[in-house]
Amino acid sequence: GTVIFTAHGVSDEVVQKAHDKSLYIINATCKYVHKTNDYIKEKVNHGYDVIYIGKKNHPEPEGAIGKNKDKVHLIETLEDLDKLHIDNNKIVITNQTTMSYWDVEQLAKEIQKRYPQAKFTNEICNATQVRQEAVLKKAIHADVTIVVGDPLSNNSNKLAYISETMAHTKAYMVETVEDINPEWLKDCKTVAVTSGASTPTAITNEVIQFLEQFDYHDPSTHIRKSNLTFENILPFIRNNK
Repeated sequence: GTVIFTAHGVSDEVVQKAHDKSLYIINATCKYVHKTNDYIKEKVNHGYDVIYIGKKNHPEPEGAIGKNKDKVHLIETLEDLDKLHIDNNKIVITNQTTMSYWDVEQLAKEIQKRYPQAKFTNEICNATQVRQEAVLKKAIHADVTIVVGDPLSNNSNKLAYISETMAHTKAYMVETVEDINPEWLKDCKTVAVTSGASTPTAITNEVIQFLEQFDYHDPSTHIRKSNLTFENILPFIRNNK
């Protein structure tokens, strides 16, 4: 059989189980996640406790914590920090790569107030940070923001969150052009569009094309039918044989 490891990474326990079952492994773990996990393993091996800022029940933190459940401590909120008690002079802080840059910075500062010896290494994915900064910059000048992405995607949800809480612009999440509600666009002159890190460009472009021709007062422009096929969406795979 074959197993594909998600881009979010998996724990060492999962890797070992795959080997034990003699499965063919396709490791699709993101290089930034690999980098963070390697950093965690290195620090734990040198006697550090790791405070990991991330989302509970998200696969990326689960993979990170799985490196050493006794030494890697997941923190999502200040309440989690209140419950944490570490008696170790060697502490590092790192984070889930798809978190909000601003949320991570705020939590890291609070952690360092309580553990001044803790060293912070920000592992926000560069692509994630660029998207977050861009949506803040553009959403401020928009009437509404549309985020194209999976509703279960943490980085997509963070883009909507930044639009609403920092740019104060209403945000809607869609998976495809067919999810757009024309009523969202009533009286709108400017729409900001962004997408999650894993959203295929073709899906985002279809949303943009719909918006460019949209006229609220012309029902003929309200048709939201995706014409994409798997061949349009999937990346080109080179045959090296």
